Amino acid sequence: MHLCPGGIAPMPVTALLLVLLSGLLHATWNLAAKRAAAGADFVILYSSLTCLVYAPAAVWFWPALPAHIGWQGWGLVALSGMLHVVYGLVLQRGYQVADLSVVYPVARGTGPLLSSLAAVVLLGERVTLASGAGLVLVVLGILGLSRRDARVTSEPAARRRGLLYGLATGVCIALYTVVDATSVRVVRMPPLLLDYLSNATRTLILLPIVVHRGRKLVEAARSHGRAALVVAVLAPMAYILVLQAMQTAPVTRVAPAREVSMLFAVLLGAAVLGERQGLSRLVSAACIAAGVITLSLGR
Repeated sequence: MHLCPGGIAPMPVTALLLVLLSGLLHATWNLAAKRAAAGADFVILYSSLTCLVYAPAAVWFWPALPAHIGWQGWGLVALSGMLHVVYGLVLQRGYQVADLSVVYPVARGTGPLLSSLAAVVLLGERVTLASGAGLVLVVLGILGLSRRDARVTSEPAARRRGLLYGLATGVCIALYTVVDATSVRVVRMPPLLLDYLSNATRTLILLPIVVHRGRKLVEAARSHGRAALVVAVLAPMAYILVLQAMQTAPVTRVAPAREVSMLFAVLLGAAVLGERQGLSRLVSAACIAAGVITLSLGR
């Protein structure tokens, strides 16, 4: 990692606004996913619905697909789809066995750290002193959210499982972030088409499971159809906004700044799920906010 006083320019205001809106949408769809906590059936449902909901937009943007995409571009799309399959399954399993307030912060904390490091190593991006400090603040804040709070009760075994699944989810986030950033910046894939094609790949990979689960999938649709629709609409929208921001801002700024979603998750967890928020969680959320500001405005 190279630290330099001059380094890359701060995140453009437009990119920052896209990331902030993405964070709100991301926290909202994760809340819906946590309330469903339905495993592979739920992943199949929202993946299929996404293909249906975004089909008109994909057809509209199809002419913008680069003519020179070649094997590299299609390979990145396929790899993105496979990584998102693993991500979706691991995340839902985590929500089945642990609290949102454990899985979500760990996943969102390890993801930007690893993706930023990968961007420096693989994409040649440079990190300034200010952006490096902002990254540290974001990670420290999320780690603080993942710690046990005396005012918040949590069963130890469930917390350990939550930490494990959160870490695994974070690794998936780091991997698909770098893959997709390469697609939009090197191959010049339009963000909406990249997300749609990646989701279509995910749906095709999961298709054999649909055949075997049959009745259980119908039951899951009846029980969690509304939540699946929320995820199908908001998850792609949130990620498309991030991909759009990556076209004008470095991954080392966009990836950590996405974690402003933690602020929204803390508020939604308290307001909707009735989760108690102790002082350390509030301080950690403020630490994340400070990190986002530093990342976005630091030179």
